[in-house]
Amino acid sequence: QGDFGWSNVDCPFPDDRIWNRMSGGMTYDIGMYMAHLGQVAYPDSEVEIIQAMATMKNGIDQTILCNMMFSNGNNKVDDQTGQKGMLQFYVTGAANTEERVTIQGSKGRIVLDSPAHVPEKVRVFQDAGRGKTTEVVHDFAMPDDSFADQWYYPGSVGFTYEIQEVCKAIRAGKKECDQFNWGHSLQLATMIDEIIRQTRGEQGESSTEEKVGAA
Repeated sequence: QGDFGWSNVDCPFPDDRIWNRMSGGMTYDIGMYMAHLGQVAYPDSEVEIIQAMATMKNGIDQTILCNMMFSNGNNKVDDQTGQKGMLQFYVTGAANTEERVTIQGSKGRIVLDSPAHVPEKVRVFQDAGRGKTTEVVHDFAMPDDSFADQWYYPGSVGFTYEIQEVCKAIRAGKKECDQFNWGHSLQLATMIDEIIRQTRGEQGESSTEEKVGAA
């Protein structure tokens, strides 16, 4: 469960890129950060259901609430077929939000400290009896960026980790990274496309259900 928002109140209409229907709107702009959390929490799972709703501004999606159900396997679990997992998030251009993410499990939870799209701390809480938990904190410091002026987008130096992994894959003769491969990319793009379809209705009547294959 998470949120991600930055205020676009100072973005002039219609000139700013956020108001371009082809590439703007908050789903295209930051929705992938939240949708990707489902891939992290439920690796190699199918997206069974997507439900999305939005408020609009200047013809684009301004605030979006999305629920997703992931499914993995064909074994009987409780009253369902397959292991199920839920993702709920909202993204918005109406406000600068806390950006806090919690991945809740049956035996504890993982918390990504704010801002969750560039977290430097990951907290792992494990149940230790009723009303009791243990906590382990993992630190992921940003690379040194003292060589640069202030970033236009705070935390952008964190892309260094992605660049390093891409370079590592290229040197190894690979066409994709192990952590996020072509299948993951296609699945994430399909998830975003379905949110846009439901909220903007640009590809026909909206549906509350869409299956997206596992990577």
